[in-house]
Amino acid sequence: MTTPTPIPPSHIDLLERPIVAALATALPDGTPQVTAVWFNLADGQIHINSAAGRLKDRAIRASPYVALMVLDPQDPYRYIQVRGPVVLITEEGGDAHINALSHRYTGKDYALVPGQVRVRYVLSPEHVDVHG
Repeated sequence: MTTPTPIPPSHIDLLERPIVAALATALPDGTPQVTAVWFNLADGQIHINSAAGRLKDRAIRASPYVALMVLDPQDPYRYIQVRGPVVLITEEGGDAHINALSHRYTGKDYALVPGQVRVRYVLSPEHVDVHG
């Protein structure tokens, strides 16, 4: 597992607040794909969640290097961009993680879809750029 690049104190609030982020992945044909995602920061790493088999899941599994950008809702010229490898892809705890994210963003339980498999991905920050 890689050692995460520290998040600058000036912008850590953007990762600690429940702000929807933009996650960029590369599709198998090399074209980019961007998705709005819920996330949380834990131990210097960024955790996201998706359903197994979705485009985002397939893209991350095929090319596990991603970029995440979080804009400050009060100042769109203040943002943080984090790029790095996805160092863990696991179904273990996926349901609990999406439920925790739902509480973080909506204050209520996540409506799990019967039969759907939730996957947790852990992004280890390798490059961190901040602006504003």
